[in-house]
Amino acid sequence: MSVQTIGDLARGVMLRRQNAELKTQMARLTQEVSSGRTADPVRHLSAQMAGLADIEQSLTLNQSYKTAAAEAGVMAGAMQAALGRVEAETGELANSLVLASTTSGTVEVPVMAEQARQALDALVSSLSTRVAGRALFAGSEVSAQPLAQAETIVSSVQAALGGASDAASVEAAVAGFFAPGGDFESLIYQGGTEPMGAIPLGAGEAATLDIRADSPALRETLQNTVLAVMAGDQSLSLTAGDRQALLSRAGEGLLSAQGKMAGLRADLGHAEHRIEQASSRIAGEISGLEVARNNLTAIDPFTSASELEAVQLQLETLYTITARSSRLSLVNFLS
Repeated sequence: MSVQTIGDLARGVMLRRQNAELKTQMARLTQEVSSGRTADPVRHLSAQMAGLADIEQSLTLNQSYKTAAAEAGVMAGAMQAALGRVEAETGELANSLVLASTTSGTVEVPVMAEQARQALDALVSSLSTRVAGRALFAGSEVSAQPLAQAETIVSSVQAALGGASDAASVEAAVAGFFAPGGDFESLIYQGGTEPMGAIPLGAGEAATLDIRADSPALRETLQNTVLAVMAGDQSLSLTAGDRQALLSRAGEGLLSAQGKMAGLRADLGHAEHRIEQASSRIAGEISGLEVARNNLTAIDPFTSASELEAVQLQLETLYTITARSSRLSLVNFLS
């Protein structure tokens, strides 16, 4: 009977190959035991991958919807906070103007005009709120500054007043400035004329946050705030009575705009609620898909642990054989 032998070099190659194979098996089994899921779905599912592929695709899609919903929630919250500041600032100004219009003191006019000027700064700042580099009240032009600076608004209105010499003409000129098609749209509002794009939330839903700085409620708020500022403009030839009348009209206009602002915030609150509901739905869908994926890829932990222990034993045996082989020599063989 012939005996086949292999040389030292071939033996070394064989041992290294077996060592690599055992280490690969050990890494795979270790991952499976620790995760409870197969490391080789193709082998585990006998190459029937259609179901798992559908689940993975749905998970990827829902993860993108989850991110979009979170982003929409942040944007809606920031818009709500900005509108809250606008409503609070102008509400306080309206109350002050109405109260001041009932007095006959000339000191009230410059004080109220200065308060209105500060409120205008706050309004422009709030409506210029940005999230992740995107302007929230600029419509489709998310990179634009929605409104010109307060100084520009005041100077532009002053230029539009021309020779206004009484309260009625000043009020008419300011109203014309902010009216649709007026100078406000060409000189002050710098955002887009289209709403911000809808944010998809899956299941045919989308969040639309289309409040712009040129919306009627915000435009009316700006108009009456500027009207109060004009009451204190010393370049206008107005009587004390005219200035008091402008303060009164501005206060009444701001109180009227408060109701529209409340409606605007209510609509935004409804959008926030829909976003929260969509976020809950998406989270539920992701959870269900992950359970389905785990059911498809789950392994028997006891079987995998037994296989891992067997591979560890084989690897230890291989190390022992390799160590003994490396100590072989002609002297030891002949002794």
